[in-house]
Amino acid sequence: MRNSYVPPRGSPSARIAIVGEQPGYTEIRWRPPTPFVGAAGEVLNSCLQLAGIARQECWLTNVIKDLDRPLAAYINIDGDNSTITANGQEYINQLRDELTQLKPNIAVALGNVALLALCSRTGITKWRGSILESTLVHGLKVIPSFHPATVIPPKSNYINKPLITFDLKRALKESEFPEIRRLTRNIEIAPSFEKAIATLKWLYQRGLEGNILDFDIEVINEELDCFAFAWSPYEAMCIPLRYQGDYFSVEQELEIMRWVAAILEDSRIAIRGANIIFDLQFMMKKYGICTHGEIHCTQIAQKILTPDYPAGLDFVTTTHTDIPYYKQDGKKWIKMGVGSWETWWTYNGMDTIATADAHPKQITDLESQGNIEVYNRQRKIIPPLLYMATRGIRVDVQGIINQKERETLECEQLTEQFKSIVGYDINPNSPQQIADYFYKKLGHTPYKKRTAKGWVVTTDVDAIKRLARKGIEAARILLRLRKLSKRIGTYLNIKKIDSDGRYRSSYKPVGAETGRISSGETIFGTGGNQQNWPHDLLQYFLFDEGYIGYSFDLSQAENRIVAYVGGIVQMIEAFEKGIDLHRLTAALIFNKALEDISDEEGSSDLGDGTHSERFWGKKGNHSLNYDFGYKSFALKYETSESESKWIVEQYHRAYPGVRQNYHAMVINLLRTTRTLENCYGRARFFMGPIIPNPPSVPAVACHQTYKEAYAQIPQSTVADKINEDGIEYIYYNQDPLFHPIEQLTQIHDSIVFQIPISIPWIDHARVLTLIKQSLEKTIYWHSSPIPIPADLTIGVNMFKDQSKELKSKYFPSDIDQLAQNLATYYDELKRR
Repeated sequence: MRNSYVPPRGSPSARIAIVGEQPGYTEIRWRPPTPFVGAAGEVLNSCLQLAGIARQECWLTNVIKDLDRPLAAYINIDGDNSTITANGQEYINQLRDELTQLKPNIAVALGNVALLALCSRTGITKWRGSILESTLVHGLKVIPSFHPATVIPPKSNYINKPLITFDLKRALKESEFPEIRRLTRNIEIAPSFEKAIATLKWLYQRGLEGNILDFDIEVINEELDCFAFAWSPYEAMCIPLRYQGDYFSVEQELEIMRWVAAILEDSRIAIRGANIIFDLQFMMKKYGICTHGEIHCTQIAQKILTPDYPAGLDFVTTTHTDIPYYKQDGKKWIKMGVGSWETWWTYNGMDTIATADAHPKQITDLESQGNIEVYNRQRKIIPPLLYMATRGIRVDVQGIINQKERETLECEQLTEQFKSIVGYDINPNSPQQIADYFYKKLGHTPYKKRTAKGWVVTTDVDAIKRLARKGIEAARILLRLRKLSKRIGTYLNIKKIDSDGRYRSSYKPVGAETGRISSGETIFGTGGNQQNWPHDLLQYFLFDEGYIGYSFDLSQAENRIVAYVGGIVQMIEAFEKGIDLHRLTAALIFNKALEDISDEEGSSDLGDGTHSERFWGKKGNHSLNYDFGYKSFALKYETSESESKWIVEQYHRAYPGVRQNYHAMVINLLRTTRTLENCYGRARFFMGPIIPNPPSVPAVACHQTYKEAYAQIPQSTVADKINEDGIEYIYYNQDPLFHPIEQLTQIHDSIVFQIPISIPWIDHARVLTLIKQSLEKTIYWHSSPIPIPADLTIGVNMFKDQSKELKSKYFPSDIDQLAQNLATYYDELKRR
């Protein structure tokens, strides 16, 4: 006899069955015991109400119906290695009999346990929202969704609630009929050479007629394995290039690729895909095929629509189509070779079907959201990003090698010093050995972090920072060791440099929720994230021989937007008087005269004593505008909590308008509309918890929503300005003056490009003036102007300390004078 059995409850005629995992204590104590009456039940009730479903008309049950033992004693979820005990199987059999007798039109599987029981699958994040056929009850439709318990502590994934509601709305529609109804899709695979060529020719003509063509490639071992085109949400063709050996002859493959090039390179043909920049970068790098037509991307569209959620094709598919999650089979093929060639080719074709079906619906949603112009502007950045990814940046390879040797030697010396302090041989890279030393031998309270499997002891960088703050020398040395190891393995790794001595990255046009781009490793394993390169190592990024390099940087742009949007008088006055805000903030923090603030390293004894006074003003501006707490500030910048608390208090005493005006305005907008719109019309709807919050939502979760919201307007405005008034302005400019410009990268608030010195200096001056004018175009907040200056850096490498900086206010208005200055600067730089 089970002591805590909770039977199912609900209407015997229910068309919707809701299946959970295991009852909680509240469900057991309820009289009579009833599923979903605790905190998770409150979330479910709210979602049901939002979805238009009456709880009393549903059947509510759990897979495991008692709490005698932990869930893992019945079913242990571990991906493909999940296990079911005899007692667990007994309950699954009971669920089968229960649902067979009930005969609902659809079952909602809440969580991984219900998904495994009903459909023999795991991975709720991937499968949620799909309409599946049950493997447990013949003919039963199942829609997986997140368990409502994920919304409440300790998981507190509040943004799961809208997805649960979305899935319940889909369940309501599906409850009208018992069978699975899907659109008929036709994916032709393994065509003959003649059929492939005929289809490509037909697609070319169809593209010329104004139809968007959906395109997707599959790459294995850096080689194109197959590719697909779709011409409607129902029809596609996958053309393989490999089948145990080559699928076509060399001559046939050449002819096929010529037609692919004709389609992709024709400026009159629009191409669409998921993360399409990846496919197009590969085609450019591998085959020299450069896309010139209009480009559409479902990932860009989704990241603008719902920045809080993933933007991959799996999420897009479950959100905008009736296609169930299908990528599992394709991914198994890639990783383990499981399945048939036909499965692999169908997977490729389905990717194009999915984008063809989803994208028009995304466009409709973007129009309703008021973000269609934002989408059209954001996708325009793909071609210049492709150019930068292909062009790459010249690297001083020998300089990198020499720097690596110096830092490797320092690593070895620090390792010996670390072992000497510890007193025995220890591996600094072993988490277990490090934990044993600090937590067992030295007796410090172990630091823990939350993972998917619960709280675990950690020796991550935050833990070591906390130990170093206590004055533990071994922790301080270990921090330095880890920083050096990161530099050596990530930035001084010559394997990341291509064979032609250039550093190339893959760019993502939707790298962040704010619209900022990001960069990372290429498909060929080279390059990396250029946004985070250490400042001093930029000296090894060289402009090409015969070129001079330029960088325009938006001067304290985020600070200016916060100041003007929030009406923060002290900041506005500083900007309008030309005062360096970081220096002013430092003066206010340290209670010193502006002219007495030092920017020399080591001039402040805060933290580890290596930073300048201006440094702390700068970090205060960058963090405290967005409501960093003193503990977070202390951890990030390695200060004591008492020092950090003092900085935070001084900052907000100096700038009361940050909280009283700017933060208050953002909070009010979230409470009234949950939507913030930046200076370029980009609107973002925030799905996280906000105050006033229900008791089940912790205050810290609300605080995270606000922190993201405080950053949204300034960061997204700067991203749009850099993208549109900088990168896109240069790339799409038809003035012949712009033709010699080679854009190289975009980092934070700056754009980097080079111009041949064979071009007359007067032309350099003219084009630089035009770019500066574009970047300095006034933006507006509710008709109030916000001026943002653009400073110019001139150099032979990307390290500002070895370059010439020309502040906006000193930029000559006379073109001839600027040309003379540029020639002089170049001569000086070459002599260094």
